[in-house]
Amino acid sequence: MMREITSTTNPQIKHLRALSSSKKARQESGTFIIEGWRGIQTLLEHSSPYCKIEQLVISRDWKKPLPKSIDTLVLPEHVFEKISDVRNAQGILAVVSPIEMKHALPATGKFLLLDNLRDPGNLGTLIRSAVGSGFDGVLLYGDCVEPHNPKVIRSTMGTFAFSKVWNITPPELFQALENGFELCVTTGLDGENLYKTTFSEKTILVIGSEAHGVSEELFERAAKKITIPLQPECESLNAAVAGSICMFHMQNGHH
Repeated sequence: MMREITSTTNPQIKHLRALSSSKKARQESGTFIIEGWRGIQTLLEHSSPYCKIEQLVISRDWKKPLPKSIDTLVLPEHVFEKISDVRNAQGILAVVSPIEMKHALPATGKFLLLDNLRDPGNLGTLIRSAVGSGFDGVLLYGDCVEPHNPKVIRSTMGTFAFSKVWNITPPELFQALENGFELCVTTGLDGENLYKTTFSEKTILVIGSEAHGVSEELFERAAKKITIPLQPECESLNAAVAGSICMFHMQNGHH
């Protein structure tokens, strides 16, 4: 079903604008926005276990064919730009609702835990690498950036819909460690060399924020402290790069 809206003061336009700019609006409506054809095309072509498209919003000059079954709003260019979060908008966005699931840690698997990670680009990139490397899920610990923030969604490049991302509390985490999960933290100094370390099938890899690194309470509980060997001219790596290197190595690097 297609409908056209031409006024920027229409309540639906205001609602869409709120979804792209306000965490509160996203939480209250239980929906968020995916902008750009790549992420939307992925969702249209492969059904996701974690979210579904509720509505498509396109600008008037959108050319590609879209499924008739999805409620679609058509907007003039200037109205579309009002709700877009992107400087050079592609003319398509989707309102998406997460499929509610109660995630709990399975008995085994490799998980990425983000400790107070605040940067949306880093979170999106790490989600993308977790999906790409075949990690089993991404755990948000402490005060992390909201995963439905449009910058996070954009940085995942369409992989968001296929990633398990959930919040984990300290008691849940410490219970997992009691159940045999090993906490593995990265450190810039004198940890074990990543490439010489073996990892168990019950591993939680911790990446801290750029500013503060891994928090003391997690560092102290770590079964393994690993270091990515670097040339002396380079002191440290960006959080998303370090996490990505570790995940791909842990999945493919040793047999």
